[in-house]
Amino acid sequence: MRYIVLDIEDSLLDTEEDDVLIPIGVAELHNSDDDVILPNLDASQLRSLPRYDKSLLNRDYENTVRNAFAGLGTGAAVAGSYGDDYYNHDFYNEDNLYRNRQATPPTTAPEGTTAIPIIEEELQVGKQVVETGGARLRSRIIEKPVEENIHLREEHVHIERTPVNRPATEADLTNFQEGEIEITEHAEVPIITKEARVVEEISLEKEVEEREETIRDTIRRTDVEIENLDSDVDPDNRRPTNL
Repeated sequence: MRYIVLDIEDSLLDTEEDDVLIPIGVAELHNSDDDVILPNLDASQLRSLPRYDKSLLNRDYENTVRNAFAGLGTGAAVAGSYGDDYYNHDFYNEDNLYRNRQATPPTTAPEGTTAIPIIEEELQVGKQVVETGGARLRSRIIEKPVEENIHLREEHVHIERTPVNRPATEADLTNFQEGEIEITEHAEVPIITKEARVVEEISLEKEVEEREETIRDTIRRTDVEIENLDSDVDPDNRRPTNL
């Protein structure tokens, strides 16, 4: 036995009627009757206790209960982990409950009787978040060669000399002076520019779905068969009936 369920109904605690867990080692029985005493326990510590719900009983809940009783002189209430050492603490020492009694705690049956404890397991189903997978986006730059055809125009100047033999005309005489004629060549060349365009978007999003799952397991319980034993002794004469 590790805990006592305490039903709080005291309006002075500014709380509604609720159940809380008290470690068995911080309680004690009255020296003459069956009253349970919680020495050195004040209202502030009761307020700090979480509401007891059997379905919520786990390590975090038990650590919260332990820390609420720190400083009562029964050892430091340091949150621990489950195992052989977790309950090896004065808070869970059942003998403390009987510290006011001289008699041995009533853990054995009275003399002359034999008792079989009926033990029954309870199935407790909780939830834990585990990582089942996911996705990661990683971007990198890749290059690839491309080709484009373009039509280009070029100009070329050709000099052509043609022999002639004729009398000079008036127009020829007008140009009969020093001068120069210039013709410039032109050509088209390709100009390359690049424009970055968004062609697709890839995003990560997460959707949550809920499902019902039936948990199947087995629990054990002590089953006692009662069998009446017939005696071969005559109860009147206290001698075997076959004599």
